[in-house]
Amino acid sequence: MGLFQYRTIFPLRFICRYTSTTRLQVFQNAMQITDPQRIRNVGIIAHIDAGKTTTVERMLYYAGFIRSMGNVDDGNTTMDYMEQERERGITITSAAITIPWNKHRLNLIDTPGHVDFTIEVERSLRVLDGAVTILDASAGVETQSLTVWRQANRYHIPRIIYINKMDKPTANLSMCLESIRQKFAIEPLLLHTPLGYGKQFTGFLDLLNETVISSDKTSNSSLSDLLAKDRAKLIEKLADIDDKIAELLLFNDKPISSNQLTEAICRLMVNDQRYVPVLVGSSLKNLGVQTLLDAIVNYLPTARVIPGTSATNVGTLMYIFKTIHDRQKQPLSFARIYAGSVKRRMGLTNARTNDKEQINKVFLPFADNMEDVDEIRAGSIAVLSGFKEASSGDILVANKKPNLTSHLHDLKQQYTFLPDPGLEAPTPVFFCTIETYSESGQKQLDIALKNIKREDPSLRVRVDEQTGQTILLGMGELHIDIIRDRLKREYGLETYLGPLNVNYRETPRKSNQQTIVWNSTINERHATISITMSIDPIVVEDKTIVSFSEVKLVRTEEQTFEHLRKDHLDAINHGVRLALSTGCVKGAEVINVQVKLHDIQLTGSISPALYSAAASDCIRVCLRHAECILLQPMMRVELVCAADRTQPVLEDLARRHSQIIDVQQGTGNGLQESMSTIISRTPLAELIGYSSTLRTLTSGQADFTLAIDGYEPVSNH
Repeated sequence: MGLFQYRTIFPLRFICRYTSTTRLQVFQNAMQITDPQRIRNVGIIAHIDAGKTTTVERMLYYAGFIRSMGNVDDGNTTMDYMEQERERGITITSAAITIPWNKHRLNLIDTPGHVDFTIEVERSLRVLDGAVTILDASAGVETQSLTVWRQANRYHIPRIIYINKMDKPTANLSMCLESIRQKFAIEPLLLHTPLGYGKQFTGFLDLLNETVISSDKTSNSSLSDLLAKDRAKLIEKLADIDDKIAELLLFNDKPISSNQLTEAICRLMVNDQRYVPVLVGSSLKNLGVQTLLDAIVNYLPTARVIPGTSATNVGTLMYIFKTIHDRQKQPLSFARIYAGSVKRRMGLTNARTNDKEQINKVFLPFADNMEDVDEIRAGSIAVLSGFKEASSGDILVANKKPNLTSHLHDLKQQYTFLPDPGLEAPTPVFFCTIETYSESGQKQLDIALKNIKREDPSLRVRVDEQTGQTILLGMGELHIDIIRDRLKREYGLETYLGPLNVNYRETPRKSNQQTIVWNSTINERHATISITMSIDPIVVEDKTIVSFSEVKLVRTEEQTFEHLRKDHLDAINHGVRLALSTGCVKGAEVINVQVKLHDIQLTGSISPALYSAAASDCIRVCLRHAECILLQPMMRVELVCAADRTQPVLEDLARRHSQIIDVQQGTGNGLQESMSTIISRTPLAELIGYSSTLRTLTSGQADFTLAIDGYEPVSNH
């Protein structure tokens, strides 16, 4: 394999940890571990190019799952199995794999680092018990690192940080630690002391276990003194924040053991997430990956399950977090099992639809390979075939309760780790038309887009009522390009994409109320409907988007709406939704608006279609009088460029109507003297094709990342 990883143990001895187990043995070893206390459900999250996939590839090698390690640049890694991933060298979809390590079972999910595929991170985090955040040692906390960290914060997921690429010439540990403090707002607990930096990086001191992990066989007696010194500093730091370590340090004459320190870190991970363990290494050079695997087992929480008591028992309870379409196996659902177990031919009830579903087969995930098994128990992740309507965000149970929704709500109150039903996808920021080159291909296109949309909730598909064209709405240029590529490769469809447009929004500035009267004559039968509705703007402070949900009924003594049946109210909601889908400024969706129904008077027989049409017309009249304004998506741009190119880049951003947030030059943030970092807030419309402009301005000496940063009114220009 080339360079072996050696563990030096005092007194200085070298031990090579190497496994020669076969893939079948790995599978069998993993299946034998069913105790939730020995299961870890862990996500790998990071900014793009931080080394997530490379790190997981090394994990698979040391666990014995693969016999040789692939590389992202060569397009032969296990987890990046899609053709688009291997060609582009990026992770597009989250991939799950199960491996054994040190008598434990690790269910790993490798997530994308690109902002266009942030939904993959979001839905994976919902079912994880812990996460590993990987940072590039030369860049510290980058834009997408901060995004995924905040996503993990929402689900209160304990994390460890792995600073990768310590062998890069620009590696800077001090800068990384400072950026962790400033951007993550936590205190790093450095468990390793690196031995050298850049090309001189040969390994590190493991302070807890009092060992040296090194690729250099030459011993150095001074390492003992350095290890003792840094370990003492770590113990003092832990004593300041953990009472038990403080007591041991003050009142116990015996040295504090590695197990006692590990227990202290575990307590902090659960009780006080302001402190996070930090490890270092170089996955590409095979240094630190085995220690990271040990840390996952030692520090991250065990799999959380619902105990099978009479008070809480629902038989089997699972949450579907991902769906894919396989040509042979048809739809496959990735599910986290929280109670009971799943078996072949098992019947379940979908809590959302109340419909019955049946499992055909049960698989254990191994990236793009699925191992057929008889049963998977609570605490693990399973892949299930046979579901017809179940989709991401659905909860399925085996023992149906009389009031299932209420029962699940009670369970959620008791077991807060249960994910909420449903999955809120991020708002698309780009859209374009898509067409096939023949009329016969349109039906195939509709089926293919339905399948892809079921897999990818961040993709939206709608049909323009005026032109009949199919419109794709996505998270970015790359996202939509990948969809087109998948249509060609997976479904054999050649498609034409129209120009890429920014997905603007509209919102009213003032309230308005209108009454309209509709007269209808069908087969000499006359009907009249008079409807009074109003719209009110919703003011939000946190840049979120409030989409229309349902009409609010304004009940009075004269108007109680008792004559409105559910199907009539559904028709009114449909009409309102139709009117709000195309605003009066630019035809964009209207957001941050509340709709109220004040009065409705009927004569004759009114069909649901008339309810819908009358409500739609009434809302359109309200919008014309509500002084609607256009909103545009704003992007947070983090740009690193050569210091001597800073001024032209700033001038170009100014021309793009950017708000400059910060400019860091030289060594102010651990940067090289020749580099600068510019952080700005820029309208998305001004960033189309920006990468080619930036290359010209900087002669290729620049890189930038984007993240959605809310919507704001379009300026007068």
